[in-house]
This record gives sequence, structure tokens and C-alpha cells, in this order.
Amino acid sequence: MPEYFVCLSCRSTFAEKMKTDFRSITQEIKKACLGFGLGSIKLEKDDYLWIYDYENHYSLSFSVNTIKIDYDYIILEEKGKDVLSFDDIYNINKQIDIYELISKHQDQLHYYELDWDCYFKALLVSDCIWRVLTPDEARHLWYNGRAELFQLYDDGTEGCVDDIDRLNECINNGYDIGVSVH
Repeated sequence: MPEYFVCLSCRSTFAEKMKTDFRSITQEIKKACLGFGLGSIKLEKDDYLWIYDYENHYSLSFSVNTIKIDYDYIILEEKGKDVLSFDDIYNINKQIDIYELISKHQDQLHYYELDWDCYFKALLVSDCIWRVLTPDEARHLWYNGRAELFQLYDDGTEGCVDDIDRLNECINNGYDIGVSVH
């Protein structure tokens, strides 16, 4: 018999490890889904996704016919109404089903692109010109774009924004975030 079934303290340790593993797996699946772009996916009748009561936070069954992706939100719709988000689904197999549907219909999505025809703030840092992004532009590019983001420091240097915590720190503290202008 496995050790985590034998003693009570081992069970709680095992349960905590499983929660951590579940969260990290869920975040990886969500990140992969967001990597396909942003927009709405209208599903064909034969692709409708059924989410059953035991698979979600609300304990209700839904038939999903549209999937919307924006920033870090994946919203599932039934007949034009938001019914739940990706984060409300507690079944990894169902999350994988959502990933596969998004992958199958990724041609309905697009990547966020900066509007270069409007005025924007630019900085010269380390002999390179950087476009300073608004918080919305930075979030869009982080989740759905294909650009590397950098924090621009007051001393004339830059540092790569390599994780979501750093992105949120920059946005919350009003630090400049930029992309290189070639």
C-alpha cells in the first residue's frame, strides 16, 4: 500500500502536492491555449463542447458553442452568453479538450499587433530606440503576441520581462515596458 494511504500526515502532504501539480498543469494548458492568439472561435454543431456538472465550479452542465480569448481570459459561451471561464473548469481532460478545439480552429484567431500609425512614446536606451507600451498593449503582447518585452530602466538600461509576475510588477508600479524598434 502506498505510504500516502497509510498515515494521515502523508495524506495531507500528498494532497498538497497534487493541488500544486494540478495548478501548474492547468496553467501550462492555459498558456498553450493563449499562445494561439486572440479573438472568438465559433464552433460548428459537431464541435460543440459539453461541460458537465462535475467538471466545473458551478456544478451545472453547459453546451459551449463559442470560445473567446482576450488577454489571459478564455471565456466559454453558450448561445451568445458567457457561461464560464477556463479557470472554472476542474477537469484536466476537459481543459485538454478545450486546447484541442482552439488548436483545430486557430485560423479564426489573430495575433495582437501594435498600431504603428499612431503617435507613441519612444525612448533611446542602450543605443536602441524602444517603443514604450501602454499597460493594455503590454498585456496583449505578453499573452497573444510574439514580441519580447523589456523593462526600461531610468539609468539607460533594459531587462527582459520573462514572467507574468515581472510584467504585473512593471504595470502596477508604472515602470516603462517597451519593445525594440528596428
